[in-house]
Amino acid sequence: MKEEQFIKINSDTWRELEDFSIIINKKGVKKLPSEDVVKFLQIFRSCSHNLAYATTHYPKSKVVSYLNSLVSKCHNHVYAVKKISPSSLIKYITYDFPLLLKKYKWFIISSFSFFALGVILSMILVLINVNNASMFLPSDLISTIKSGNSGPKQWNSPLMSSNIMVNNISVSLKAFVMGITLGIGTIYVLFFNGALLGALTVLEYTYGNPINYWSLILPHGIIELTAIFISGAAGLMIAKSMLLPGEYSRKHALIKGAKESISLIIGVIFMLIIAGIIEGFFTPLNISESSKLIFAGASAILLTVYFSIPYLIKK
Repeated sequence: MKEEQFIKINSDTWRELEDFSIIINKKGVKKLPSEDVVKFLQIFRSCSHNLAYATTHYPKSKVVSYLNSLVSKCHNHVYAVKKISPSSLIKYITYDFPLLLKKYKWFIISSFSFFALGVILSMILVLINVNNASMFLPSDLISTIKSGNSGPKQWNSPLMSSNIMVNNISVSLKAFVMGITLGIGTIYVLFFNGALLGALTVLEYTYGNPINYWSLILPHGIIELTAIFISGAAGLMIAKSMLLPGEYSRKHALIKGAKESISLIIGVIFMLIIAGIIEGFFTPLNISESSKLIFAGASAILLTVYFSIPYLIKK
């Protein structure tokens, strides 16, 4: 097709997109009727195709510069980042996040299963031979536990809290991001962190003080581990979208799976912030072990009630 013919056929569509761009710049996308939004997106897609065609067939033409400028302006309207209002954030925390957990509960159960498998296997190995703990734990930590000196001594609570949050978020994000490895990386992160806990638990029961151990682990651990299970579920969702794309192409299935899983990660970050604050400020308090265990039990009950919101409130 000659360039003049190409311009003649498509110029009306380009003018329509220009008109939409002017209106949206003045009023914003939200002010457009829904049918106009659909039309705008269709015209934008058509002009994007025109740009690709012109770039290929008329690379030195002014029409390429014109279309590039037009599509770039409208691209910002199509992919503009939506601002999160306080009300929508509150709604997400109070209802939408628990609803997502209900929706993706089988992914969360699968994530927990890989973690539990690591716990069970490492416990068996360390029970058979305590030296097997070195497969999962650093030697200095093993020596500390064997000497009976485990547990926090001098804590800088703000520093510890921030460090703990960063570490926990890092583990959770690894479990999420490694879903791109077809889930193999996610399964490894879940399994290995479970193995760490299993080996540590056996060592504490063998050489340490189990009650003290649980009083240090459970107050923050209930929330923290739940958050990691949810992150693992998000990673498994990405893996499923790649392995079983269904009616979508793998590319579009991956995009869809990533969007769905990211909606879980936002809630996970809130949970890990809470867990980090508890671990940094509550865990080192000079109070009885039973008080800490009661606090852990209360946090488990509150978490259960929170996750039950979609079952208790029907919308």
